[in-house]
Amino acid sequence: MTPSFRGWSVEVASGERVRRVVMWVTIVLIYRQTFAAPIRAFVPFLWYVPDVLMAGALLAIAGAGMRDKVVPVLVSVAALALLVVYSLLSNSGFAVALAVRGLGYILLAFFAGLGVRRGDKLLPVGLVAAAAISIAGVYYDALFTVPWAGMTFEGFGGSADAARQWSADGGRRLSGLGIASTDTSVIVAAGTLVFLGLTQNRLRPASALFCAAAVHALLLTTQKATAGWLIITVLTAYVAPLVAFRRAGFHASALLRPLGVLGLAASMLVPPIFAGFDFSAALRVNAATLDQRMVEVWPRVLPHLFDVPQMLLGFGLGGIGATGARPDLAMIDNMFLYVALTLGLPAALALFAIAARALLATPLRDGVDFSALALVTLLALNGITANIVVAGAVGSVFLGYAIGCLLRPLRRSRSRRHGGQTGTGAPVGAIG
Repeated sequence: MTPSFRGWSVEVASGERVRRVVMWVTIVLIYRQTFAAPIRAFVPFLWYVPDVLMAGALLAIAGAGMRDKVVPVLVSVAALALLVVYSLLSNSGFAVALAVRGLGYILLAFFAGLGVRRGDKLLPVGLVAAAAISIAGVYYDALFTVPWAGMTFEGFGGSADAARQWSADGGRRLSGLGIASTDTSVIVAAGTLVFLGLTQNRLRPASALFCAAAVHALLLTTQKATAGWLIITVLTAYVAPLVAFRRAGFHASALLRPLGVLGLAASMLVPPIFAGFDFSAALRVNAATLDQRMVEVWPRVLPHLFDVPQMLLGFGLGGIGATGARPDLAMIDNMFLYVALTLGLPAALALFAIAARALLATPLRDGVDFSALALVTLLALNGITANIVVAGAVGSVFLGYAIGCLLRPLRRSRSRRHGGQTGTGAPVGAIG
């Protein structure tokens, strides 16, 4: 990020009124997804209200930035406008609008993460509470019949991509209080990592019980891969330091950095290496969804990476998925493929390289650092076989939140390395 954008972000984060608005709207977005099923079933007119609030919060952010940093605001708006215009040339307006909404989630949550660095404590607690509610919802869904069982939820205008059928052919979908099990699983996993950060990542009965309940709830849903990635992340960041270094807490959690980079690299390499591989036959297990990606989807998607001019520019926002103009590219379920097909292969490679470099340079000094880096690592690992960053609001919100939490400590460490006498307690304006 350029120094001017840093100044803009600091200006927004230092504004008490704007920070409060951003925090509350982010909480509203998370809880809309937490209670998605009852909202869509009984009060559907409320579903898009949080999006209106998000638009207002983004306008407040732009207004705060325009006070002193007019140029970065105008450049950012102009770049987004060009991307939208290019996307509209080949994709439907509704699909582009959904994609722009996802970018708005990331930006809003990014500034919410900056607010956490300024001392806002309500948002992390709210994320943990949302995870606990989701865990309870999954258990209730497994033991009893939810009131919306058998219903089909349609998106705006009956869009097929937003339709969710709660049960099919007598089989039950365990999504707790949410609509998509992907959203529920991310809320549970991310809230668990935030909880470990709030408890300073020390071995306590509460943190152990919360982790156990989270993993068990995820195993009950259809998103068992998320349970696996959560276990790996917790073992790497929490259990391994206790065993290997005999030191509790985030101080010995440096293994998160290479694990996150490994997730980014695997997201790039797994599709071409394993395209066409039949996991069910090789492992003698039922891995139908994994086989669908490996055998049916990825071999059909990979050649599009080298289409010209899409190889350089991508298909644009909203060009992939059931609402886009390319149904053959739907359900790719891989973060790198989605970014490359949306923005072009060079941009995807550059973004993943920047992300890897940032992961390796991120310091780990407190619970906020730990939970944010663990979140990025979890999303990177999940991105191998799930495009959770753009498939709904939840992944986008948590990604933006984690980046916002990590930005300021990274900038402080650079200030010290480059001759600055700035301490950890220096005012933000002095390092922006």
